[in-house]
Amino acid sequence: MFETPQPTSQTESPQAELPGKQATPLKRRCVSVCQYRSCERSGSAAVLAAFREANLPGVLISASDCMGQCASGPTVRVTPDNVWYCRVKPEDVGAIATQHLQHDEPVERLLHPRFHPRFDFAD
Repeated sequence: MFETPQPTSQTESPQAELPGKQATPLKRRCVSVCQYRSCERSGSAAVLAAFREANLPGVLISASDCMGQCASGPTVRVTPDNVWYCRVKPEDVGAIATQHLQHDEPVERLLHPRFHPRFDFAD
């Protein structure tokens, strides 16, 4: 008698549009953007606004107190992925939204080296 409702709109089952890649539904995540002193001086309010304007279903966008990375701000942390970004600018938000939040591929050029060290084993 009762039918299980199926997603009927893109809002209920969001799909990304990235050339050459198949979109996957968004995972539930929280994006925290530091709004403390040095991050704020480096433009974190504009970064926070850009994330809020991105309209990402299933993603909570949150202002944060100090994350302890004052020399690397604005700092952005994505949980539960535990991915940290540093020196984020408003123009970087689109790449994070599309590449990371929609396609599960962190934006390597923005990864915080303290949390995501890169090792070069080339001779």
